[in-house]
Amino acid sequence: MTNESLRRTVTALTLIALAGLSACQKKPKDEQPAASNAPPVVAAPLAFARADTDAQVTLTLPDPIKLYPDLHSRLYNEGQSALTAFMDQAHKDRAQNSADGIIEPGYSHSINWKISAQSPRFVSLYAEDNIYQGGAHPNTHFKTLLWDKTAHDLIPTAQLFAAGADLKPVDGYVCRQIEAARSKRAREPITQAATGMPCPKLAESHLILVPSTIAGKIGAIDALYAPDDVGPYAEGPYEIRIPANQLQGLIAPNFADQFGGEPVKDVVLTDPAG
Repeated sequence: MTNESLRRTVTALTLIALAGLSACQKKPKDEQPAASNAPPVVAAPLAFARADTDAQVTLTLPDPIKLYPDLHSRLYNEGQSALTAFMDQAHKDRAQNSADGIIEPGYSHSINWKISAQSPRFVSLYAEDNIYQGGAHPNTHFKTLLWDKTAHDLIPTAQLFAAGADLKPVDGYVCRQIEAARSKRAREPITQAATGMPCPKLAESHLILVPSTIAGKIGAIDALYAPDDVGPYAEGPYEIRIPANQLQGLIAPNFADQFGGEPVKDVVLTDPAG
């Protein structure tokens, strides 16, 4: 065989081999990946707002909540549903009031969520829920939630305390602190009994966690009381701090490692007494 013939033979064999390799690598049509028809995943937004002549509503969520998609979606969806229902009711109420000749300002409802503290286990959140549906003034309520990062779910704040823990001493502490704050505002001593309302129970209160001077730890628990919760509306809200020395032996053993150090000085509410 001549050199030229040999060269042609090698070239032909190479082309045949390459064609075979290409055929082996190409998947049959029915094995090609199918295009997905599923809608793209859209993250829940951080705000919702609607307004018309009858009502205006707003929902706001803190930016760090995006780190917890389940919690984020839950709070957004629940808030949107509640505010949409509020607007529907506002339309009905104001239509009836107008028919009865009653003239009043438009309704409003705002829910403003914030994160008070985080630890390796917990995210503590609270919301100021302000509602106006006619009358002399709007009503303010507090919502508080505790997100367990390990369980990826909400847990009742009462579960922070050990089963069977005697909370009566700390309940008394909270009541005395309310009385002290009330007396400061009024510039005269006023007991809880004088309001005609009972002292609150800590485990049944709206509780938030307070950051510690030690990074990643919880330094205290604050109890939030809206106007009308523990006294007349005119007194305004109360924020009562329960420091670590009042919590010794009360925190559930499986949560005790989340607490330590001293609480930061900041509080979330403005004291009406200045």
